[in-house]
Amino acid sequence: MAPEQAGDPPLAHAGEVAKRLGIGVQTLHYYEREKLIPPPPRSPGGFRLYSPDLIRRVEFIRKAQSLGLPLEEIREILKLSLHGACPCGRVEAGLKRQLAEVDQRIAELKGFRGELSDLLEAAHSSRPIGGGVAICAIVEDAPEVAPIRRGANPRRSRGA
Repeated sequence: MAPEQAGDPPLAHAGEVAKRLGIGVQTLHYYEREKLIPPPPRSPGGFRLYSPDLIRRVEFIRKAQSLGLPLEEIREILKLSLHGACPCGRVEAGLKRQLAEVDQRIAELKGFRGELSDLLEAAHSSRPIGGGVAICAIVEDAPEVAPIRRGANPRRSRGA
């Protein structure tokens, strides 16, 4: 492919695109490896050149990730769009699932908060001094609580 012809929209190098979008160049390469974006044309020097359409596609991917959609679902949404189908129903279904997960996470965190609050209240009212405590009685005497899922932040991107 010719890098840029007169009248064509300007092409940007990966570093420029990454900086503009606030992502790493490796993220752009990852999207390419994962077939979320097509391989961009290359300059005579071998640098990837991103068209405005390709940049918009990367922006869409990042926004969809920020809303909690997994990359596999984003890939399917992009495929629907490329085949001329409106993917908004798929997006809506994904966001409804994400909302249900957020509601579940909030309920778990509220329960965990209550358990921590109760533990701290009990610790202040009856703190034993010495007497068979190896490290800290607050932890050692605490009841078992359901583990909180770590890293389940719906706004964090996965895989990039």
